[in-house]
Amino acid sequence: MIDGRGKTLLPGLWDSHQHVGDDWNLLQNLATGMTNYRSPGSMIDEAHSIYTRRAAGDLLAPDGKISVIIDRKDPLAAQGALTVSSAKEAVAGVDQIKAAGLWGVKFYTSMDPAWIAPAAAEAHRLGLHVHGHVPAGMRPLDAVRAGYDEVTHINFIMMQAMPQEVVDKANTAARLEGPAKYGKDVDLDSPAMKAFYAELAKRNTIIDPTLTVWEPLLTSDGKAISPEYAPFVDIAPPAVARGWKIAGYPLFGGLTRDDFRKSFDKMVGLVGRLHQAGVRIVAGTDGYGLELVRELELYQSAGLSNAEALQTATIVPARMTGMDDRTGSITSGKTADVILVNGDVSRNLANLRYVDTVFLDGYRLNGAALRQASGLSGMPK
Repeated sequence: MIDGRGKTLLPGLWDSHQHVGDDWNLLQNLATGMTNYRSPGSMIDEAHSIYTRRAAGDLLAPDGKISVIIDRKDPLAAQGALTVSSAKEAVAGVDQIKAAGLWGVKFYTSMDPAWIAPAAAEAHRLGLHVHGHVPAGMRPLDAVRAGYDEVTHINFIMMQAMPQEVVDKANTAARLEGPAKYGKDVDLDSPAMKAFYAELAKRNTIIDPTLTVWEPLLTSDGKAISPEYAPFVDIAPPAVARGWKIAGYPLFGGLTRDDFRKSFDKMVGLVGRLHQAGVRIVAGTDGYGLELVRELELYQSAGLSNAEALQTATIVPARMTGMDDRTGSITSGKTADVILVNGDVSRNLANLRYVDTVFLDGYRLNGAALRQASGLSGMPK
């Protein structure tokens, strides 16, 4: 018997942008209520190690779906990617990912745009999910028309409105600096942008914004801890917490931190416009996973309701991965991957940070013990 007074029972959370790595990080993810993840880029050997040890009961970790990155052979190719030199090799890379038993293909920024359509077609033929960064020379709508099911990172959605010189160099720092510089001036309600949102919705495209990547990059001046990390700064290992005090992306071209903040505000607004148009959003962090609740809070700032924001980390990713028959909601017949948190989440999403109990694979796990084992010294603030 569990006393649930003053607590909320919820489906286990999803982080849809979690590059799973060491075992410690997976344990920390559980401590923050994440029972499922989608890795948008892991190496095949690492993925097999995680899957095999978890299935054998030798690794305490969330359940996950894993993609592998494919990029063109180039000095700017993504680290850990399968690198290819032709459309034929890109298709062969897709076949290799399928043969490895993995879930999806993630294309990266140095890919030749002409290779996307044949490789994506092969992925879809094999039942694989197609997502990724938008290759240099393409805009997000080009990538979606070529076969993307999902676009990763809000800056690549902002690329729809960027100058061509930014789009052409999206495999360089331009993918950061372009949206930082020009984002503040984008008219989110222009006819062209509205048509963009409408086509994404019509094609059932999914967006993985990772706003918590951009918040510290664009808004932090190094004088205060960014909101995604502030609740954890007193309980995290000191070496980790020190890294959260670093200022954001260096200013350039006469721009000010306030200019960057205005561009970030446009990114938040862009998520709201996408949602209003019926585009599906999945919450991901591309970080420790600690940032997930802040990601949901930013979606609220964009205009999503409390429940809609929560769905981006529960039922929406469960449907995206085809796991909604057993996870993503609390319904009779589903797997009891659920969490119990202190406080009323319907009133305040911040209460998601206060994990009391995690239920995973039939086991009841103590939240405090998980935090201690993963290097967190107490409950977040």
